Amino acid sequence: MNFLSRVFGRAGKEPAAGEPDARPRELPAFTVDCDLLSDVGCVRAHNEDSARILRSPGNHRAAAHLLVVADGMGGYNAGNIASALCVETIEESYAEIRRDPERGLKHSLEAANARIYKQSTSNPENAGMGTTCTALLLQGGYAYSAHVGDSRLYLLRGGGIYLMSEDHSQVMEMVRSGLLDPGEARHHPDKNVITRALGRQQEVEVSTWREPMPVRAGDGFIVCCDGLYNDIEDEEICDVVQPRNASSACQELIRIAKERGGSDNITIAVARLLPAEPASSQLKATREVEALP
Repeated sequence: MNFLSRVFGRAGKEPAAGEPDARPRELPAFTVDCDLLSDVGCVRAHNEDSARILRSPGNHRAAAHLLVVADGMGGYNAGNIASALCVETIEESYAEIRRDPERGLKHSLEAANARIYKQSTSNPENAGMGTTCTALLLQGGYAYSAHVGDSRLYLLRGGGIYLMSEDHSQVMEMVRSGLLDPGEARHHPDKNVITRALGRQQEVEVSTWREPMPVRAGDGFIVCCDGLYNDIEDEEICDVVQPRNASSACQELIRIAKERGGSDNITIAVARLLPAEPASSQLKATREVEALP
């Protein structure tokens, strides 16, 4: 289920039954439980994915959490280089992203594209390398996103799961044009042919939301590569994540994907927005920024 049109295309309308309400409300109080896990899978010799979580601690008004997943592609080891350059560039842009989330996220992916493209064209061994990238920032009671390729961002809310990104892929172009049913797209032989990636062209179009999305205590977010959703249905992802903490959810999703063949690298970042505990019971922050490999 794609929630983008409901978030940004229902101005002045009440959400239908069972749909999340995207309208702004009083800034919610929550803490963020987040973690990520990456696995080579059962078939590939190398892991070409890269991912990172950047955290700035504080209360629900001041804290920030940036989740990034990049799925590299190219010749031997080149995909790993492309995804690593992508994540590194975004990490270097973290201060700018926090100051101006919408502009900063878009600019960081454009900078990553330029950096990967330059290395690809200057080094024959890396020619043609590229990477997908999906980035999510949680800050000030809002979620912001930037996206290129077919890695995905999901929202969990009210017991449902909502796809918050649109795949830049050949089969999704066919779905959007009415030539293919969404159910058929999942098993189409060209499902992994992407139409947009960082580093493949000198310039890239970065997809962002038209406006930030208000979040609520109880929300969950999943950022993942296609190595996860190719093997696990969206509703299954929801069922796994909903009752678990972030670390346990990542472990269980990778276990299931590998049990079903693990034909690709599998990378997942999960964030759960938990109702805030009383101030006296909150743990004291010890680091200004923490990065998870």
